[in-house]
Amino acid sequence: MQWRPLILLFSGIATIYIQPLHTIQPKADTTILTAVDEYVYFTLIYYQISEKPRHIIGTEKLKLGVRGVVRQLRKPISILTGKSESEQDWSEVRFDTLDGQISCVSQRGQDYVVLYHVIRNDTVIHYARLYYTRKNKFEYKDIQLPGSTWINSISLQDNSFIISRDPDQYQFQVIPFPLNIKTSPETRIIIDSSEAGKLIDRVYHNAVEQYPVLLSKLYSSFSDNYRLLIHNLYKTESEFSAAISIVDNVTLADGSYWREWAYTEDNHTIYYDESMDNVGFADNTIKDRLNNIRKRPKIVLALSLDTKTIVFPSVSNRFFSFDFMDKIDILQKMETEKKFLYPIDSNKTSYLPEYYYQRRYDLETDSEIVGIQLDDDATMMALWTEHNHVYIYSRKVNETTVKIEKTRMQEWVDLLFPDEEEHHVYREHLPIPWKLTMVITPSTFTSIEHVRFYKDNLFLLVVALNNGHIYSYRLDQTEKQKPVNFITFINDKWDMLIAMCVIISIFVYNEFQHFA
Repeated sequence: MQWRPLILLFSGIATIYIQPLHTIQPKADTTILTAVDEYVYFTLIYYQISEKPRHIIGTEKLKLGVRGVVRQLRKPISILTGKSESEQDWSEVRFDTLDGQISCVSQRGQDYVVLYHVIRNDTVIHYARLYYTRKNKFEYKDIQLPGSTWINSISLQDNSFIISRDPDQYQFQVIPFPLNIKTSPETRIIIDSSEAGKLIDRVYHNAVEQYPVLLSKLYSSFSDNYRLLIHNLYKTESEFSAAISIVDNVTLADGSYWREWAYTEDNHTIYYDESMDNVGFADNTIKDRLNNIRKRPKIVLALSLDTKTIVFPSVSNRFFSFDFMDKIDILQKMETEKKFLYPIDSNKTSYLPEYYYQRRYDLETDSEIVGIQLDDDATMMALWTEHNHVYIYSRKVNETTVKIEKTRMQEWVDLLFPDEEEHHVYREHLPIPWKLTMVITPSTFTSIEHVRFYKDNLFLLVVALNNGHIYSYRLDQTEKQKPVNFITFINDKWDMLIAMCVIISIFVYNEFQHFA
């Protein structure tokens, strides 16, 4: 009995000091969620991990003393689908330390590319590490890119890279893949040249800040055509501006190589609306005004597998949807839409027999959109905001849609084709608009890092948080939305109403007895 206090004392000391010290893990700069075979992979990408504490050299984009890290974890997907009761945690399958810092990541389907930079003999060398699936597992290949000019963005396509340099007289460069690029994994290949893109013919003189351009290849029915969407974001003294254009490299009669078909600008003020109570001489005016400054929007995009649909957010709570159309007869009969078609000649008498129809949408809440994802056939879309709300949109053909506000084109269709049968024939050629079907509210304050659709026997939405937790939601079993009226309120709150009626009756009876 006399040794019991000493035993408890040493046990407590051992519990405290033998336990490994808790170290704060750095937050990943980018995360990628993929599903391969029977596993879901969660990839954490760190752009700059210091080799030694306080040993980072450099004040601009390129720095010494840091390396990029790619860490890949996986978990059986049966846990997410509910087929397994196991609580198996993530298992690490890859931990790659690159030779230099990472600046950009791009994903296409299950494959993704990591752009990193190495300084060797006073020369900057740019590498693209391509991660791809082969025999149901991830492999990689390092590709040395041509040139030493800084690359500020890269876009992964099925058979090429699209890069943007700073500075450069061209808006982009196209780097085709060599043959058999996915054989002989974990090797390094060198690409000596790239194909120059469209010359920069539009300069934003009033811009005080310009951000890396966003690039994506689009579908074209012409096999020899390379079509691109270019998204430029810049900031002036009073607003953010997003410049969106579509260009082709098809050979035309006038001899031009790259041709700009469409150009759209979307502007938003830098400051939010201020209340009238915030007067100019108040002490907190400067603080409130700084809090009202709109942050730089995070521009991302979601592209369907057939590259016929692309969706991307703009500034604030607005996003755009571009859909491929190859039946433009109806558009040529509408003066309001005809001007947006792609004319082949200068007289605008002949048009390209295809078109990307554009729609603009606004969220009901004033929240910044930070991510967006499409399913494989572009019938479901998920976007999430800075407040961790996930908005689910759909546009299925056999879906019963509620009454929505008509677009400009649909109003013209109603006027030009009043006959119901003729109206249906022409209406079915238009892209189906997106409809909000579900909103997933956050169950935690942890920010959302990635969202992905998963289809097997079940239809799931997988949501990954930045702390490594993953939630799955079944989209094929949703409750039918109830109408909001007085009857449904009584049906839902009948117990509360009965209790309130009983209490009110007691008070009425008491007052009646008191004044009777």
